[in-house]
Amino acid sequence: MKLLKIGMIGVLVGGLLVACGKDEINSKVVSKVTGAEDIEKEEVAANEHPEFLPQTKEWTAETLAEFNRPPEERFDEAGNDVGLVYYIKTQEAIESMSQNIHPEEVGDEDFSNLRLLAARISHNQFVRTAHIEDTGKEKTNLDYVKDWKPVPESTEMSFEYMKRLLNDLDVAINKNGEGETFGVSHLMDGDKVKELETFFTHSYDE
Repeated sequence: MKLLKIGMIGVLVGGLLVACGKDEINSKVVSKVTGAEDIEKEEVAANEHPEFLPQTKEWTAETLAEFNRPPEERFDEAGNDVGLVYYIKTQEAIESMSQNIHPEEVGDEDFSNLRLLAARISHNQFVRTAHIEDTGKEKTNLDYVKDWKPVPESTEMSFEYMKRLLNDLDVAINKNGEGETFGVSHLMDGDKVKELETFFTHSYDE
């Protein structure tokens, strides 16, 4: 009887040890699977772009569309002067940007660059007309459009950079980062941001 009892006890103990071993193995497997899932979730979250406010999306898409329209479409209101068209479009963009874009949502670096580019265009338009009225009141006075100085190259370059930056922002904000970019946006970690920002420090023709 003693031997039988000892044998039964041994079987029970062995069973418990096996069960404990399985539980430990299962626990490790679950832990590894859970850890892998967490890492995968973190990687997915890192690759996802934030959800932007409706007015941010709308402003970006509409402003890009306006910049992509041929300047000739607004010649009637700009006296057939492409420089004035660029000036009008950039001023409209910056004014509406201040009402619709919140830096805390998107960061201010790209939008600050848009403002700097628009400021260059505004300055150039002032220089083109300052000889007529040095207070700058003649920047949009079509009565003297024939006397304005030629559109400087830096106006063309500034407008082109604004268009490229708006394109990259549209990809980031409206297309979840999917699409062709020019590499000039901080939001998209563009590889030509430095090239754009170097443009501000160069002294171009006025």
